[in-house]
Amino acid sequence: MNRNVVIHKLVTDAQRKIVISDIHGNLDLYKKLLEKIHYMPNEDCLILLGDLIEKGPKNLDTLHYIMHQVQTEDVHCIMGNCDFIAKNVLYSYRLDFLQHVLSFRKESLIHEMAQSLGLEINKECNMSSLCQKLRKHFLKELCFLNDLPHVLEDDKHIYVHAGIESNDNYGTDFKQVMTHAFFLDTNVVFKKNVIVGHMPVTEYCTHIASFDPIYDVKHNIYSIDGGNMVKYGGQLNALIFEANKVNMDRCDFLLERKVVHDVDYHTQIPFFITFNHGQVHVLERNEIQSKVYCPYNHRTFWVENEFVTKDMKAFDYTNYEIPLKKGDTVKEVFAYQDKVQIKKNGILGWTYRSNLE
Repeated sequence: MNRNVVIHKLVTDAQRKIVISDIHGNLDLYKKLLEKIHYMPNEDCLILLGDLIEKGPKNLDTLHYIMHQVQTEDVHCIMGNCDFIAKNVLYSYRLDFLQHVLSFRKESLIHEMAQSLGLEINKECNMSSLCQKLRKHFLKELCFLNDLPHVLEDDKHIYVHAGIESNDNYGTDFKQVMTHAFFLDTNVVFKKNVIVGHMPVTEYCTHIASFDPIYDVKHNIYSIDGGNMVKYGGQLNALIFEANKVNMDRCDFLLERKVVHDVDYHTQIPFFITFNHGQVHVLERNEIQSKVYCPYNHRTFWVENEFVTKDMKAFDYTNYEIPLKKGDTVKEVFAYQDKVQIKKNGILGWTYRSNLE
C-alpha cells in the first residue's frame, strides 16, 4: 500500500469557498447546513475535510450523496481517518483490528454494506470472506474513498483533515495528516491558511467551551470540527471564504428551549473539562455529587455524578452558568437533576430547569 501523502491542487472559479469537516454519516444535518448557508451548486465551491462517514446513522446514503455531488458539482473531498476504513476492506488490511472496531462501532459504513447483503458482522464471521463480498458489490464506493487525496491546496489555503508537519513537508506518511493530534498546539507559523477538522474544537477549551471554529492568528490555522456525532452538544460547522471576508455558520438537531427568566452572570472562575484531559480522581462521593481532582486542570471540584464515567472521567463538564435574557432561545444538550446543560450561540454552559419554558 502506498503510504505517501497525496496532494492535489484545488482549481475553481467560484467566488465563495465553503469548508465543512467531519460529517460522520449525518446526512440530514449535512443537508440542513447546506440549506441554511444557501449553498448554490456549481456557483459555490464546496470542500469537505474528511471523515465523511462512520459514527452517524446514514453512512452509505451520505457516501452516495457526496459521490453524486463530486460528479456533478464543484465539490472536493479529502480523506479522513474514519474514511480509511474503505482501505481496510479494499486491501483486506488489518482485518483483526477492523473486526474489533466494528464490534463496538455499530454506526458504520461497513455494517450498512453488510446488512444490505443480508450479512452480519460479529466475532465469528470470516472477515476475509466478508471483504471479498463487499468488494464485489461496493467496489465503486470503496474506490471513491480509497482514491481521495490527503491534502488540497490553492494559492491561499491548505486543506487537510488533521494537520501537516511544516510549510515544506506536509508529512511523510498519510497517517500523519489524518491523525495529527492537537494541531493548534503546533509551534509552526504557516505561510498559508491551514484549515483542519478531526479534533473537536472544544478539546482546546479550558475555561468556556465553544463549538464554533477557532482561528489561531499567530500560526495561521483554522480548526473547524464542531464535534458532530462525537459530542452531545456537537454541531456541524461551515467556514465560508468570500472575497476578503471569512464567515461561519453552524447547524445541529438539539431541542430548542425558550428562556423564561433573566439570569445574571454568577460564575467566578469558569472551567471546562475536555475528553482528552478529563481524567479525575474521586476524593469523596454521595448520592448526588462527587468531589474530584482533575490533574490536568489542577482543580478540585464537586461534579454531579451523571458526568463521572466508569473509567473515571468527567469530560464535557462545565461550571459556566450562561447569562440569559427572558425570551432567549437556547439548545438543550443534557438534562440532569435540577439543571440543564445548554448551548447558546455555540457556547456550552448550564442553567436551572426552572429558567426554561
